[in-house]
Amino acid sequence: MDDRDTLQLQVSDEIGRFAESYSSFNGIINKLQRQYLTLKDTYTRQSEELQSINRTLQSLVVENRAVTEFLNSILNALSSGVVAVNNAGLLTHINPAARVILQIPEKIDCRQGLKYEEIIQSTEGKDFSAVATVAAGKPFDRMEKIVRTHQGHTVTLSVSTSLLCRTDGRAVGAVEMFQDITRLKRMEEELSRMKVLASLGEMAASIAHEIRNPLVGISGFASLLARDLKEDVPRADMARKIVEGVNSINRTIQTLLDFARHEKVNKSEVDLPAYLDLALESFAREYDHPLEGGWVVRQYRGGFKVELDRQLFRQALYNLFKNAWEAGAEITRVTVQCDRAGIGEVRKQWKGRLDIPDIEVGRIIIEDNGPGIPAECLDKIFSPFYSTKEKGNGLGLAIAWKIIKAHGGEIAVTSRPGKGSQFTILLPIKNSM
Repeated sequence: MDDRDTLQLQVSDEIGRFAESYSSFNGIINKLQRQYLTLKDTYTRQSEELQSINRTLQSLVVENRAVTEFLNSILNALSSGVVAVNNAGLLTHINPAARVILQIPEKIDCRQGLKYEEIIQSTEGKDFSAVATVAAGKPFDRMEKIVRTHQGHTVTLSVSTSLLCRTDGRAVGAVEMFQDITRLKRMEEELSRMKVLASLGEMAASIAHEIRNPLVGISGFASLLARDLKEDVPRADMARKIVEGVNSINRTIQTLLDFARHEKVNKSEVDLPAYLDLALESFAREYDHPLEGGWVVRQYRGGFKVELDRQLFRQALYNLFKNAWEAGAEITRVTVQCDRAGIGEVRKQWKGRLDIPDIEVGRIIIEDNGPGIPAECLDKIFSPFYSTKEKGNGLGLAIAWKIIKAHGGEIAVTSRPGKGSQFTILLPIKNSM
């Protein structure tokens, strides 16, 4: 076999090997094509399934968003405050009503992991809260607590709580719903005070004459005794003290009758600053406290008219002037202010305690420079027979309160130990009625 034959044989072998390789490669290609087609079918099927799932998810997202917006609109529309906390006691939600009730500034973002106690500061009833519900695993229903707002006022809340749980029953936090019942509690207190007034009226009417009749006899006999014993000075003095005691009892009985009787208010239009001047001058003459002594500082801003019973309201002012005079320091100083104020301004100051129409009001402020009234006494200061004075009968401020309320007005007191007390009266302005 020559070289040429050998070369042809080698070429023939290579061609055979190439044909085999090509056939094997072609088989692999065909197999890959079949796998590709299978994968393509699988991809197409799974893509269609994913698209179907995505459409379902998008529908659920839209539905959940709609449900969330609906629930948020309900929470935002509620007049009750609603707050939610997680298991760590951090706030997760607070609705607009809660912000209004607690006077929370808009700059405070309650979603930034704030603690419950940073937002809701309870002075009484601390155990009735969403945090307590998380800790004890027990809800509360219509419990009362007193909370200090972010502007320093105190409000009374009726609180209900409930646990927030997952579908598997595991607690993830708690929700607290509350209503501001400050005004309701105040109305209950005033109703209770009115019942006391009614009881006192019945009692005063039934026993006044029974007490006064023997007192008249005692006073008469004591006066005669003092006259007959004028030579015996010690005994005459004792008789005169009996007369003074009887007179004191008579004054107390008359005060009680004045307090208990149903006042008939005969209103007429008056210029309030001018009326205050006349009342001060009349008080100064009657109680022998000359205005020239400089014990009164008058601060009036503008003139305006109110409707009041001139005689009856003067009695209320007398009681307040007398109270301020007697409370004064060694050098007595009483400041009487008078101005007009918008309802928005006074509502901020009288949070939860204002019970007059949404109109402008005339404001009278009577301030003394005395030792002040202890904080624990402020809520009782207008109650009958409650007095911080050693010789007070506890009816002066109660009568003033009753007369001012009969005029559709309001009265409140603030005090600082060692700095004096301030009584504020609000009356509807005539041209705003």
